[in-house]
Parts: sequence; structure tokens; C-alpha cells
Amino acid sequence: MCPCTKCANCHSYSRICVYEHLTDPHRGFLRGYRQWIYHGEKLRTSSSATKQNVEMEHDMDGLVHDVFGIHSTEESICGEGERIPEVRENSKFYEFVKENEQIPNCKKYSKLSFMKPKVLHKSFSMLLDLLRDALPEENILPKSYYETKKIVSELGLGYEKIHACPNDCILYWHKYAKYEACPKCNTTRWKTTNEDVKGNGMETSERRKKKPAKILRWFPLKPRLQRLFMSSKVAESIRWHHESRLNNGSLRHPTDSLAWKNFDARYPTFSLDPRNVRLGVASDGFNSFKTMSITYSTWPVILIPYNLPPWMCVKQPYFMLSLLIPGPKGPGNNIDIYLQPLVQELQELWDDGIEIFDAYKKETFPLRAAMMWTINDFPTYDNLSG
Repeated sequence: MCPCTKCANCHSYSRICVYEHLTDPHRGFLRGYRQWIYHGEKLRTSSSATKQNVEMEHDMDGLVHDVFGIHSTEESICGEGERIPEVRENSKFYEFVKENEQIPNCKKYSKLSFMKPKVLHKSFSMLLDLLRDALPEENILPKSYYETKKIVSELGLGYEKIHACPNDCILYWHKYAKYEACPKCNTTRWKTTNEDVKGNGMETSERRKKKPAKILRWFPLKPRLQRLFMSSKVAESIRWHHESRLNNGSLRHPTDSLAWKNFDARYPTFSLDPRNVRLGVASDGFNSFKTMSITYSTWPVILIPYNLPPWMCVKQPYFMLSLLIPGPKGPGNNIDIYLQPLVQELQELWDDGIEIFDAYKKETFPLRAAMMWTINDFPTYDNLSG
């Protein structure tokens, strides 16, 4: 029941009353409300916000932060006199961002900002032609959609395509990489068309470029973990659960759970470095065609780094897409077939780790990772680190 006098006799909130509650600065949301600050986030200073509005109208800062957790306006990637980190992948990324920061004689846009919202459009090449005609002759915009894709791929947003059996039996990967048909169900690896069946002698499937019947898209985890530590702020936040968490017996974060504590006791070497990443994995199907009239289900597999404080680890910028399992039907119990690339990578991260530069500590260290939980619509697996 609504506590206000207007609705004292009501059994539910009226629309007008709810609106007044939300807009009343003395009762509901404050006017100018932009950032929730009661979970421990730091307030942004007005000068910083003003600087961001003036200098980053193209939201280049948002692009880099959303993908890699780097605030390009609030912290320099490499300050004056600082040496670029020794890790090769880090160096390539820093140099790439610096090279593409600004278009000559253009104060409002950067080279990357032109590509951010438009990369997916088929007419992008035509748009580029128009923009290059309109801008000064010395502009350095890419000449085509494909050149743009090549530049954006340097950000580390790439993925690998792995062919799969349409019946979810195997991945054409490792020992099955060169197979033309599934060794378990004998189904061809390739799509078949009416021309393939008719075989009119003029155009056969061998003469045309073959198209796989099903493709798994795998987004490698290692470079994404490297990106997390490229921001000193994010690298510091990854240590939050060990250094800044309020530990008074209340359950506020996965760190307070028995599972986390038992894991620490079982693997003390892993737990010595709080930067070692504890991951959760989640998956669910969705209709990628935005209409319920078509029965089709695509299954993304998402990784969540639980080292981060609760106001960060459940935010979209820190979710890491690992796999995109195609439809038209959900993989069901055969999802373990598609998890193979992720499982292999997690095993490598557990056994050997990966060399990573920590922008907060200004040092290189061997990072290890373990998957601790699943949030899923598929069967629960044991801890893969064991």
C-alpha cells in the first residue's frame, strides 16, 4: 500500500502517484540523478565531467572503457616518460590506440569514433566515400568497409570460427579439423542445396565454395583478461575482494561464501595472489531474429570475473563473451561439445597461467584463472580447475 496521504485508502499505487513519487526531489529520485553512489563508487568531480563532455563528444572514451575497462580521459595509458609494458600484446594495443586517437584538422571526432556505431552497416563503404569527399583532402578515414573491419580487429575484438556437426556430435577442431563428414553420424560438414542434389553438371558443390553447415564462434579469453589489467583502476578493483572488502561475517559477495573459502583452503598457491581470477560462467538461449514466429535459439556463453566488487562484476562492460553457439535448437546435453575450446583455455590458465602487465602495480606477473560457478540452463559441471 502506498504510504502517502493521497493513497491512504488505495490498495495499490496509482499511476499519477507513482509519477509524483519519482519526480518529487524530496521523496523519490533526485532531479539530475545520474550515478548511483551508495555502493561505494567514487564521485566524479565536476571539472572531470566537464572535461569529458567537451573533449569526448564522440564517446571514444566509452568505446575503450566498455571494451577494455580503460578510461582514456581520466587516466593516461602511458604517462610522460613511462615505458610501454613489455608484454607484446599490451604494447601493440597501446600503440594502436595512440595512432588512432585523432583525425588531423578535426577536433570533434577520432578515427575510431567513426567506426564504432557503423561497422555493421552494409552501406558503410558508400558512407565513407561521402565523408572523405566532405572532409579535407588529407583526412585518413579508411576507404572501405573491409579496411574498417581490419582496423577495428586490432582492438582485440576478434573471434575464431570452428565448424560443428549440425547434429551437435563433434567440433571440426584438433583431430577432426580436416574431416569432411562427422565420424559419429556420417552427416556432411557442408551445407547442401538443390543444385548439389540435382548435379546438373554445370555447377557442383566441389566447384563452388563450400559453406559449413554450422559454425561455433569462439572469443578467446586470454586477450580479454589482459585487457582488464591494462587499466590501473580495473586492475586495482580486481584486488578489492582481498584488500577492501568489509569482512564482518555477512554475505555480500561471493568471497564471503563457503565455496570461495573452501577453494582457498584446497588451492592455497592459487589464493596467494588475489589477482588470480575466479570466474563464473552463464548461458541461456535467445531468439536472435527478434520475433517469436521463428523458432530459432542462439546460445551465448558469458564469463563473469568475480574478483571485482559487486557494483562492477555484474555490469555489462565486464562480462566477457566466450562462445556463441548457433541454432536453430538449443544444444541441450551436447553443450559440452561446444565448451571444448573454453575448457581447454581454462585448463591452460590453471596449469600455466599467462603473462600479464598490471597497470596498477606497474609490473608483469603470471595470471592464473579458475571457473568456480555456473549460472545456467545446462547441466552443472564440476570445478574445471580440479
